[in-house]
Amino acid sequence: MCGNRTLTMRTLISTAASGVSQALSGVLRAKGFELGDFEFDEDDAPAHPDLSGLMSGVLRVKCWSTGEERVYPTGSGSAWLGAFLMDLGGGHFARAARGGSGLG
Repeated sequence: MCGNRTLTMRTLISTAASGVSQALSGVLRAKGFELGDFEFDEDDAPAHPDLSGLMSGVLRVKCWSTGEERVYPTGSGSAWLGAFLMDLGGGHFARAARGGSGLG
């Protein structure tokens, strides 16, 4: 499936989830963040493909409570999940809204 998909985490949890959305919702839930505070846009057909052929798309993550938005390259060899975890832990998304159900 090519093209652009934009969904809030709230919508993702109630529908059949892709591997990316499952990873995002699992990480957010485990870290105690409000799932509905995040939106992601997964584009598996970027306008500017990586010349090395390793990047197969981009993932844009937006946090509504902070207004912060980050873009992560996806595909074979990509470390987008590690970068996202770092942004949650002490980086760009560290001040996002938290719920009471996370394990921290």
